[in-house]
Amino acid sequence: MYRKLEIWRESIDLLKDVYALADKLPKSEEYNLKSQLKRAIVSVPLNIAEGKCRASSKDFSHFLNIAAASMDEVDVVLTICEELGFLQNLADIHEKNKVLTKRINALRRKLSEGNDE
Repeated sequence: MYRKLEIWRESIDLLKDVYALADKLPKSEEYNLKSQLKRAIVSVPLNIAEGKCRASSKDFSHFLNIAAASMDEVDVVLTICEELGFLQNLADIHEKNKVLTKRINALRRKLSEGNDE
């Protein structure tokens, strides 16, 4: 079950942090950066859960790949927000993102070696 996966729980924690940051964006970014950021971060736990529920490790790995790509998307949107001066002091959130991305990729490698979790 996906709820037992530590990376899924970590992705929910990160989602909460990112949503709080997204809500600090200006109203003018409601349908641009804010919307994109929320869609990207929601994609992470959704893809982890969907992949875990699939029948094969290969399928699970595919969905983890999508989750990792969404993590990169979140990082880029946050960087854009910093560069535009909408958000500051995001080193901690970037670090959380980096650590979770590494964990997702480590599980993908484990699955590709045939060591199902």
